[in-house]
Amino acid sequence: MSQDDATLRDDEWDARYFGLINELAERNASRYEAQTDELLKKRVLKIEFNGANIEFKITPTGCSFHTNDPQGQRNTNSWIRMGWGKSAKRKALPYYFAEAEASVIIDQKD
Repeated sequence: MSQDDATLRDDEWDARYFGLINELAERNASRYEAQTDELLKKRVLKIEFNGANIEFKITPTGCSFHTNDPQGQRNTNSWIRMGWGKSAKRKALPYYFAEAEASVIIDQKD
């Protein structure tokens, strides 16, 4: 496989992944807003999505998530820097929720 083929395949995967994140962020905006409120209050949030368990934890400067998909036996860990303030986290969390759910969907399809 040539480098051009590999780059094209990577570009297609990126387009699919980031397109899915944007679609989820738009479709689930109100749910993500409610999850943001709960996570900022409790600092830990556990949800079930498409049969996978996702746990979010607020850190002083960001947020992490861990997925556990018992069906697919896949685990994903991620951390993102969001800044110290609640307002920065409030702005970034809905997109981060979409990213976690997109990871689950992509992992289940692969």
